[in-house]
Amino acid sequence: MGGFGVQFQFQPELSHCAPWEMIYTQGWMFMLDNCAEWRKFWFVLDSSGLKYYSNPDAEERDGPDGEIDISRCLEVVEFEADKNYGLQIHMRDGEITLSAMTLRIRRNWIDILQRCIRTSESPDNARSGTNPTNQNGETFKSSHPDRHDSGSEPTSPSHDDPDMMSLPSTNHREAGVGRDTEQEKRLGDRTKWFQEAVSDREADSPWDKVQLKKGAVARVMPQIPETMAGTDIEKKWEDFEKIPVGEMRSLSLIGSDAPQGTTDALQTEVVSLRQKIEALRKARAGSGSAVPCGPGSPCASRLEELEREYSESLQEMERVHERERREMEARREQMLREEARHAAQAIEALRTAHQEELESVRGGEKTDSALSQSERVSLQQELDGLSERYTQRCVELTQLQNATGQRHTLVEERHREVEQLRKENQELQARLTEEMSLMRSFITGQRSGVVPVGSYERSASELEMLLRVKENEIEYLHKEISCLRNEVQSLIKEKQDLSERYKAVYVELCGLKGLSEREISSLKEHLRLTNAALEEEQQHQPRPSTIQT
Repeated sequence: MGGFGVQFQFQPELSHCAPWEMIYTQGWMFMLDNCAEWRKFWFVLDSSGLKYYSNPDAEERDGPDGEIDISRCLEVVEFEADKNYGLQIHMRDGEITLSAMTLRIRRNWIDILQRCIRTSESPDNARSGTNPTNQNGETFKSSHPDRHDSGSEPTSPSHDDPDMMSLPSTNHREAGVGRDTEQEKRLGDRTKWFQEAVSDREADSPWDKVQLKKGAVARVMPQIPETMAGTDIEKKWEDFEKIPVGEMRSLSLIGSDAPQGTTDALQTEVVSLRQKIEALRKARAGSGSAVPCGPGSPCASRLEELEREYSESLQEMERVHERERREMEARREQMLREEARHAAQAIEALRTAHQEELESVRGGEKTDSALSQSERVSLQQELDGLSERYTQRCVELTQLQNATGQRHTLVEERHREVEQLRKENQELQARLTEEMSLMRSFITGQRSGVVPVGSYERSASELEMLLRVKENEIEYLHKEISCLRNEVQSLIKEKQDLSERYKAVYVELCGLKGLSEREISSLKEHLRLTNAALEEEQQHQPRPSTIQT
């Protein structure tokens, strides 16, 4: 709801006019139209009468949307409206219903309008002299010593939502007039907080911000009873200010898109690994004749870097998979426990109620025994069918759990295979280092001229054969890595399929639960109607007359 402010401006130079003509009052209020709908208008009370506009800018730019003739008003009384604080103007030809935001604003409007009506009824008393006019003006001013504390608002429409500005401050100011500086500062902070909250939540259209719907105030702040004292209101505000912001936000219950991100990361890793293997192969091909090889050579460092990155990526994927698996199992177990408990309670309550109603029906007339027996059999059959369906769903969930355990075992086996491949890679690296040492010693011996030609040819042929063997081993390792990647991708796809199937089963269980509850309600209603019919039949049966001998 929007807040409504009333602003008072006095014009002392018009001393010859009536007292109500000296008062310039304006503010937001709602008016009930012919279609029984509340519409918000900017009301302006001046010397010509009570006019209302669609917005404050229209007061200077356009004409009023309507005008209420004060001279035709008979009385202004309080009215119990369906929203906020209502007041009703009794005209000679009908009634006009208005609504203010707070009790003080409504009281101010009623006081002002009653003064205007009384003055219009007796114009001679209002124009009798300057002193009575000034006295009435001072009396009215003393009756409203604090204009801003009565829920007033500026006439400028620059605020996004002036209604929310007067909402918390007016409730506090009704508790008393004597507020100190610290309390006024706290009230201003609260007003600013509510203004920011409303500007974030409401729509961009100004009309959407002032739409009158039931319960709109409850979305912004808790309802405060009218009889609450000032100290209780202050205490409630202090408790509300201590609430953390994080507790006011809802948390999503649906998981994130982790499998899609994992797949993208795996694809990126595959491309990077292929590029590194090609670079390593080129470096190996170029280092056979000119570049010296050894433990500190570029190819060895690249092999170590490749192994380290692959191990880290594999460990990260395993950690993510294990965490997701644990979360999914914990969520599944919790939902299974809750569903089992709710279903058991519902079935037990249904059986108990059914048993009690069957016993009450059996105590009736014998003519209804066949009908009660058929109803009991049908109810028992329905209960058996529901129990069987629930058992089937539980069995399916157990099968899904077993399949998840098998997938976990398969992942552990793949982990062991990776460890074995890592050990073989280390052995091959050691052999490669040894061969590189032999090659370096051979090249050094050739330069010194100590090695004969026969041993040189033999060493070159052996070196070529060893290089071919190493290339074959590298290709084999590359194939093994590709196979492992494919298996990991297949496991991820299977995990996604299992997750989707689990969600489908969960949705079906929820639907089954709702269907069971509806069937239980219908069965209870049917039994209640049966009992009512039996009682009515017993009441209408004639009682046997007693014959006294």
